[in-house]
Amino acid sequence: MAVDPSDVKTLINKGNALDNLGKHQDAIQYYDKALAIEPNDVVALEDKGSALDRLGKYNEAIIYYDKALTLDLGNVDVLYNKAVALGKLGDYTQAIQYYDKALCIEPNYTGALTGKGFALHQLGNNDQAIVYYDKALAVDPTNADTLTNKGIALAALHKYNESIKYYDKALAIKPHLQDAIIGKRLSLEPLNHTQIK
Repeated sequence: MAVDPSDVKTLINKGNALDNLGKHQDAIQYYDKALAIEPNDVVALEDKGSALDRLGKYNEAIIYYDKALTLDLGNVDVLYNKAVALGKLGDYTQAIQYYDKALCIEPNYTGALTGKGFALHQLGNNDQAIVYYDKALAVDPTNADTLTNKGIALAALHKYNESIKYYDKALAIKPHLQDAIIGKRLSLEPLNHTQIK
């Protein structure tokens, strides 16, 4: 009996709807049903990986990303998702390898540019992190998260005045962005301390 691709797509769509509602475990059940029909469906594999990631099951998520990549090695979204999961596990060096693979295929992938910048920052390489944040901002200058991350990297280099400019840009776009609010406050402290002296 032939597999009806529309059945697989319907199951994936139901899974995605549940996943968007935060019902990740329920979503996985639909992805599993789709994979029972078509075990090599890259979308179902990736979506199951993403749902597992949102449940904090990063190692399991990577298993599904790897399965998807064996079928579609050049899938930039799967490469990016695997890099993110590796970063969440603290493996920033390997995460960078997967961001690089995604960027070889799609050089202006802002998520991968920002992700690589964040991984470099986590490894203490803030100058290089800023290079990648700048590349991401050249593509999307209104990405508040990238602006905030650049502010954090600048603050780590003790460039507090510059960092505050980036936090302000981020807050102009997303006024309640906690990382930017906290980052700005932390950058103001050493400046205020210097002025008091």
